[in-house]
Amino acid sequence: MATVQHGRRKGSPKTQPSQEAPAPSKEKILILSSKEWQAIQDRKNNKLPSDVQLAIDLQKDRQEKHEQSVNQVSTWGNTIVGKRNKRLNARRLREEEEEKARQKLDIEEAEIKAAERKAAIEHAKKLQYYQTDRVKGFHGALLLSEVIKEREAQIELKKEIDNAMKNADDHLLEWEEKQRQEAARVEREKAEVRSKQSAELRKTQYEQAQEKRRLEIAERVQDIEEGKAIQKDVEQFHKEQEAKIKKREVKAKDLKKTYDEHMELEKMIKEQQKIAEKKNEKEIKLYANAKKKMAELRKRREGELFQSFQDHQQAMVNHLATLIKEQVDDEDSRIAQAVAERDAKREAEEVAAKQKRVNMQKEINKHRLETMNANELKQLQTNQDQSLDLQRRVCEDQAYFQEQDERNKGRTMEELEVQSILQQQAADRAKKFQMERHSELEADKRSAQMVKEEEDEFQRYADAVIETAKERGRPVGPLIKAKNAGAGGGNGPIFEGKSNLRPSYQANDAYGNQLPRFANGAAKRVNELSSTSKRLGFVW
Repeated sequence: MATVQHGRRKGSPKTQPSQEAPAPSKEKILILSSKEWQAIQDRKNNKLPSDVQLAIDLQKDRQEKHEQSVNQVSTWGNTIVGKRNKRLNARRLREEEEEKARQKLDIEEAEIKAAERKAAIEHAKKLQYYQTDRVKGFHGALLLSEVIKEREAQIELKKEIDNAMKNADDHLLEWEEKQRQEAARVEREKAEVRSKQSAELRKTQYEQAQEKRRLEIAERVQDIEEGKAIQKDVEQFHKEQEAKIKKREVKAKDLKKTYDEHMELEKMIKEQQKIAEKKNEKEIKLYANAKKKMAELRKRREGELFQSFQDHQQAMVNHLATLIKEQVDDEDSRIAQAVAERDAKREAEEVAAKQKRVNMQKEINKHRLETMNANELKQLQTNQDQSLDLQRRVCEDQAYFQEQDERNKGRTMEELEVQSILQQQAADRAKKFQMERHSELEADKRSAQMVKEEEDEFQRYADAVIETAKERGRPVGPLIKAKNAGAGGGNGPIFEGKSNLRPSYQANDAYGNQLPRFANGAAKRVNELSSTSKRLGFVW
């Protein structure tokens, strides 16, 4: 490990001892420059090198100055971007004002529409109220009173005409003069109204024309300013395009030069490839010749191997022929030996079969005894199993009867529960029926209350119309008859059970429903043949 010493160590004497220290080896000494030593110290203290720190500080300072410059330039108004932003802001403010005006106009229109809808709804309700039978009948009575009044007025007018026929000429002249003066007065009033309306219209049109002219002038000035700014931008764009074109031409020249160099290099590479191909072709020819020679040698060697195989096969055939000839000579002796061997084998097989039958009989007797013993044991086991099975079935029967008793008890409990549920359901249905009946009665009460309110409202309306008719001198008899309480338009008494209806009926059923009032020819004939002038209620 190399060590570096600077100056005298703490505690070491100023003077060296008289004994000289051994000289250090040159292989263990490492000499460092001041920059390397400073780099080691910075790395040890986790500090960046001075040049790197300086570069970072310069980059940070340059970035801060750039941001400050951008922020300062963004506030200038005499630049192209500043003017454009100024125009955009002015347009944005103008559009916001126009949008506010449009929103205000929309709100006013919405209020007007809401008022119109409210008036239309009120008018529709009034028309719907006028379409009810009671109101239509009352209006019919009002029309009848107007007709009666008109008839009385016509009668009075006829009387006045008859009385005025004596001095008809003077009266006619006076009436014509009054009509002419009245027409002249009406025409003067209409002319004055038209004159005022025309003056107001001219004033309004003049103000609108002035406002439109002012807006056109302002838009024209703004368009001129925008055109100048756009012209400047176009000139700047053309300059930038020319610079780009020049730069593109220089780049094209450089690209052409690079392309030419590339083509020269590719040409040289092709020449080298041709030389390499010629060399490869030469090597391929040499390899083909060598391969051809090796094929000839292989063919010659295969012929030699085939000839040696044929020689070996012929030797084997000759050897087999010799062996067959020797075998034919020994065949008679071998046949006699085989007959003797067969007889000996047959005697040995008969002795073995006899011994086998004796052993088999012994095995059969032994197996019979074992089977009889096994059957006795099996019968004993079967009797024991039957006894146990009988006991098991008795226990199962007892358990089954006990289970049936418990099931019957459970079924009885279920039937009791079902009976209680049915009773509860019957009580619920009765309660529900009572509640429904109560709801129907309440609905009838509410319906009667609504009918009463409608009747009161109709009575108030009819009283007001009758008072107005009295003030105007109209006959109020038909109105009073139509005003009578009870809807239905009948002449009978008021039916209290059906919301104060006044029906016209011959009879009613048990619920108070009105029966039809029409009668056909048969009913009329029955009434005619009877001794009374009253209707008998026949309607067929």
